[in-house]
Amino acid sequence: MKSSKFVLGGLLALSAGLLAGCSMTGAGNVRVHEATLYGGTQERIVWVYGTLGSSTQSSLKLGGTAVTLQAQVGQDPLALPGTLSVNGKATYRVATTPGSIKVNVTRDVSGRFSVQPEGGAALSAVYFTDGTRWQKLSTTNGVATGVSVNGLTGAGALTSEEGVALGQALLGQGPLAVAVLNEQSVADPALTVEPAPQESLRTALYVLPGVRTVAGTGTTGTVTTTPSTGSTAGRVGFVEIASGNNASASAGAVQVATTQAALGTLYATAYGRQTGIPAAPRLNAGETAVGIFIGQRNTGGYSVRVTNASAQDGVLTLTVALTVPGSGSITTQAITSPWTLVRLSGSYSQVRVVDTSGRPLQLGQ
Repeated sequence: MKSSKFVLGGLLALSAGLLAGCSMTGAGNVRVHEATLYGGTQERIVWVYGTLGSSTQSSLKLGGTAVTLQAQVGQDPLALPGTLSVNGKATYRVATTPGSIKVNVTRDVSGRFSVQPEGGAALSAVYFTDGTRWQKLSTTNGVATGVSVNGLTGAGALTSEEGVALGQALLGQGPLAVAVLNEQSVADPALTVEPAPQESLRTALYVLPGVRTVAGTGTTGTVTTTPSTGSTAGRVGFVEIASGNNASASAGAVQVATTQAALGTLYATAYGRQTGIPAAPRLNAGETAVGIFIGQRNTGGYSVRVTNASAQDGVLTLTVALTVPGSGSITTQAITSPWTLVRLSGSYSQVRVVDTSGRPLQLGQ
C-alpha cells in the first residue's frame, strides 16, 4: 500500500511538472492584438505576444479553439518582435462575418478624394494606397486630401509595428482604401481568449479594393519617371503614364498606340471597369505608348511594371516585373485585371515583352 501511494504521488508530481513546463512563464504575460478586416478582405489577423521561458511551447484558447504557441517563425512579414507563432504560423487567422457596413472612396485625377460611409459606418480614419505608398486622408466623410504615412501607422489600436506590417502586406494590389471602423458597429465580437490575457486590443478595418478614378479638374495625375541609365546602345528612356488593377481586359495582351486616338482606346481598356475614365495625356508625334495587360486574376496581390526598355532593328523590347501574392499574404477577394501603361520616345509597331530573366513573358498565366 505504501508503494502504491509512492507511485501515485510520483505520477502527480510528474504531471504537475509537465504542465508547468507547457505554461507561459510569468502569470498574465500574454497580450493579444487583433485586426478584424471587412469588405474586400474578410479575415481576423491576431498577434499573440508573450514569452515561453524555458519551455518550447505553450497553449491557450482563441475564440474557443485551442492553439499552440511556439517561437516565432520569422519568415512572414507579419512576424513581429515579441510575438509568438500560433499553430506554426506568424499570426492566428480566421474568417470574419460579412456585415452591412460599406465605405465608398473615389479619387480624381487632381489627387483629391471623396469619402462616403454607408450602413451606419462610424469612421475614425481613412487610408489610401495606390499600390506602392500610403496616404492618410484629411477627413472621414466628404472631400479629402492625403498626406504620406508609413503604412497604417496610427490606425485604431494597432501598434506602430503592426500598422506598418499590415500596410506592407496590403501593398501591390493596386489602388485600395482602408477605413478604421468603430469596433462596436461591426458584425463580430472581440475574440475571446482563455486564460484571460494581460492585454487585449482590437482594431476593426474596412478594406475597399479597386478605388475608382473619376473625372475631375487639374492635372492628369502623377507621372512616375523611370530614367534610363548609362549610354548603352539601344537603351530607350520611358515614363510610366499610369497603372492599375481593374482593366476590362480578361486576357493578357500588349497594346501599342502611336496616335492620340489609339491612346484613348488604351485608356478605355485600362479604365473600362470604372464609371469615370480620366483624360489621356497628350501623345506627341514621334512617341509611342504601350499598355501591358496581364489578364484576370481571382484575387488582389498581382501587379506589373516596366523596368527597362531597349530597341534594335525597329523592335522595342520591354522588360517587366510581375508581382504575385506570396503564401499566406493578405489579398483582397475580388477579381482583378492588372495593367501598366508607358510612353517612350520613337515610333514602334513591333513590341517584345520579356521577364526580368530575359524570357518571353507568358501573359495571362
